Amino acid sequence: MTWNPLKKNHLTQRPTPAPPLLSHVEDRELDVAVQRLIYVEDTIRKLTKEMKKYIEAVVNLDRADQRLTLNLTTCGLAHLNDEFRKVVEDYHSVTTQIGKTVQEMAVLCQKTFIEPLKKLRDEFALIAAAIAKREELVAAWRNYYNRVRKLQEKKDRTASHIAKLERERRAEEAAAKDLKTVHAQLLVELPTFLDKRLEYIKPSIHALIMVQLDYYGSTTKLFTHLMPIPNALGSPSSAMVPEDEYQQTVANQMNRIRALTIVKNH
Repeated sequence: MTWNPLKKNHLTQRPTPAPPLLSHVEDRELDVAVQRLIYVEDTIRKLTKEMKKYIEAVVNLDRADQRLTLNLTTCGLAHLNDEFRKVVEDYHSVTTQIGKTVQEMAVLCQKTFIEPLKKLRDEFALIAAAIAKREELVAAWRNYYNRVRKLQEKKDRTASHIAKLERERRAEEAAAKDLKTVHAQLLVELPTFLDKRLEYIKPSIHALIMVQLDYYGSTTKLFTHLMPIPNALGSPSSAMVPEDEYQQTVANQMNRIRALTIVKNH
């Protein structure tokens, strides 16, 4: 079954308070932890969704680039001038190399970012099940608690009434014990999970940075070699020009394009 990052979150239910068995502080601590976990799971879902969109955008851009350069190389006009033909062929060669890099980048992003976050998000299904179990225990305890109170309010003091009250009280005590045990476990385990999540995610973030550094670095290097900037020493940083000079160059090029016959109004 294909994993769908757009599916609903596992963890959506906040814990129900259980006074007077649990204090306001105990209920509040668990509620805060669960709200933080709900936010974390939603963030993980959004990160995964955006990464998939990012990969798709890069792949689609590469496909468009591949089609463009292929059309240029097969265009008859490209072969009327040797210098222009060489530029087109070099451009096609660069996009072909970049295409391989794009595929590698997509695979690495999947393995180092999406898949680890998917595994982390799967843990929220277990947390949601633990919260659901607590909810069942709260409902069971509250049921016994209310029944005991009703029996205590009755003025009937027959032997059968007293025996029934005692049975319900023992059941209420057992349910209370189970609930307090599970609640205490959650108060320990959920904050621990929250603290450890950063240690788990950090390698994926680091890997993503390294993958993008390699991809954009190699892409910049290929295009810099294709269209070297005068006086550049070979590195992408050395090919940079001052912002005002860059903007002026862009403006000049746009004016030249606007002056072409093919873009003039008729």
